[in-house]
Amino acid sequence: MSQKKNDNNIPNYYLYGTVLTRYGLASLNHDMRRGNRTTLQKGYWNGKIHSLVGSSAIRWALRFYLQKQGYLVNRVWDEDEHINRSTSEDFDPEQFYDDDIFGFALLESVETEEKTSTTKRKKKKAKVNTPNQRLGALGMNMAVSLTPYDGAVKLGAKSGKEKDSTSLYFTEYHATRYQYYFGINVTHLKDFSRILPLIDGIMNIPKVGGSSNVFNYPFFPDSLVFQWTNNFASYVSYCFEYCDPKSKEAKLTKEFIDEVECGQIDPKQLWIGGKIVKDLQQLDNFDNSPFNKVNINRNRNELIEALKTVIKRDLGLE
Repeated sequence: MSQKKNDNNIPNYYLYGTVLTRYGLASLNHDMRRGNRTTLQKGYWNGKIHSLVGSSAIRWALRFYLQKQGYLVNRVWDEDEHINRSTSEDFDPEQFYDDDIFGFALLESVETEEKTSTTKRKKKKAKVNTPNQRLGALGMNMAVSLTPYDGAVKLGAKSGKEKDSTSLYFTEYHATRYQYYFGINVTHLKDFSRILPLIDGIMNIPKVGGSSNVFNYPFFPDSLVFQWTNNFASYVSYCFEYCDPKSKEAKLTKEFIDEVECGQIDPKQLWIGGKIVKDLQQLDNFDNSPFNKVNINRNRNELIEALKTVIKRDLGLE
């Protein structure tokens, strides 16, 4: 079912999306430690401090998914040694899924040799090889919490009778949802069909937060907004807001709703699934609004299967 690049005169296609996670407890993000205190990554968002999950942690989880599903990847995660092992010293986006999807950069060092004498100074520069690199088809942005970080810390202690100054430890945690934004330049892939397992990885993403099993926040979508388009840019980034502390529910931002209603975003390009669909259908005058033309389904799996059917048709994968 593969479709190689430039086999047909296929226009550029892009898949953009914002994923909203389930409500859960986040801690030990990407093994960030400071002494006996385990910290969450944090940054400013809308003027307040929010907890973050780095894009590298999400990319790691997607590569690990491809590996566990049996797809050929160059950087294989050794679960016993907790390191990546290269299948090949030479990166090959034609052969390896991760080299094609995530890209790579192998920069050759420049060696210099200097010779000096009492009368003159000579510099000899080694031949510089062209960097072996590829821009990946997948662009991934970091995940940001929907609610500000409230400073919650959990106290723990080392087991056993003997205690010392290092026995106590503190773990920052955050009860929240996360949203993250991604973009895939599908026709940049050496093999167009690789978009399909990548979508499956986003829908069934394994542990996120690095190599540690301790941090196992549920990062698969609770709600999602995808856009399948020929447009080079998208307006669907970070389109969720406000996690109600009582109901734990989120909503679509007013900015995103306005972009659809004014026609800036073609509603036929949108695929919206999950819990957010119920709120979407309760919008005023929904039946006569542009959102009535959006592909929506409360069942996320059914929505994605319908989207994949359209993707296969457009890319000539059928």
